[in-house]
Amino acid sequence: MREPVVDIPKKCYFCIERTGLILLLAINCCYGQSVKSFTNAGIQLFYEEQGTGPALYILTGGPGAPPEHPAYELMDSLKAVFTCVLLHQRGAGKSRHVAINEKTINIASYLNDIELLRRTRGDQQITLLGISWGGLLAMNYAALYPHAVSNLALLGSAPPSYQLWNVLFDNQHVRRSGAELDSMQVLQKIFTQKTDAELDSLKKADPLAKEVVAFKHFMAIHARSMYYDRTKAAKNFEELFYGFNFQPIPYIDKEVMETQWDITAALKKLKTPALILYGRQDDQGESTFFLQKECLKNSEIRVIEKCGHIMWEDQPAEFYKILISYLTKNPK
Repeated sequence: MREPVVDIPKKCYFCIERTGLILLLAINCCYGQSVKSFTNAGIQLFYEEQGTGPALYILTGGPGAPPEHPAYELMDSLKAVFTCVLLHQRGAGKSRHVAINEKTINIASYLNDIELLRRTRGDQQITLLGISWGGLLAMNYAALYPHAVSNLALLGSAPPSYQLWNVLFDNQHVRRSGAELDSMQVLQKIFTQKTDAELDSLKKADPLAKEVVAFKHFMAIHARSMYYDRTKAAKNFEELFYGFNFQPIPYIDKEVMETQWDITAALKKLKTPALILYGRQDDQGESTFFLQKECLKNSEIRVIEKCGHIMWEDQPAEFYKILISYLTKNPK
């Protein structure tokens, strides 16, 4: 099989984290994918597909992040080998209209969306590519439906257990200067006067409102710890900030901690091959990825040096080289 051409994207991506989950922001752009939809309990959800070959589902970060990047670049690189399917997760992208509450925003609902999408498309088996929060979903889905998953690609994936959830907070804390921490504390007092829902509406209706401006500055500081090269965190930030739906995050954080969510035992039963790819300086800490490796017996782990959570920005050439080589050596 011929090797696909690897085009290293030149666009900028941005990653932020709030209340415990890694969030990926994306630049909106036009991309002529085939947009389709399906329904789950009366909720219309959208997805895009491109290419030919075995099905590869892309689960991007968040929850609540615009799904386009780096998914579009991944689809461009892999469409000669796979039918790439990009799910617009509930609360994000074209599926942003979903009401945000405990009944709609929970891990089980996200997993059920993936299963209904697979049934809608008629795919017997799928490769799951999960980025950050999307990696958590990919692992959990594989644990629930092992017969349906032929391969896993976990890119800076969130941990498979609540026990490592707070490691992220500690790592980010030590990466910030005293001045940054002081500024964040002041800014937080301003924007927390509004609820997440109010902030989401306000940043559209009045982007210069003091609460929105404070939140934006807070997240700009927060984002720097996601990169090895912090100068990359500032690119296109303002445009990206306004495209993110932050509302789902607290619901997932609460669920993970209160239910003591843990899928490590289920993962240890899997025989599914998996790639675990992360940056050495990922703020989640290497214990997160070591635990994934411990649980997924048929996995290989690859590390990118001088690289944070946003691998495709910090070290794009190495990121795409490793990922595409893994996925195309034996498409399933």
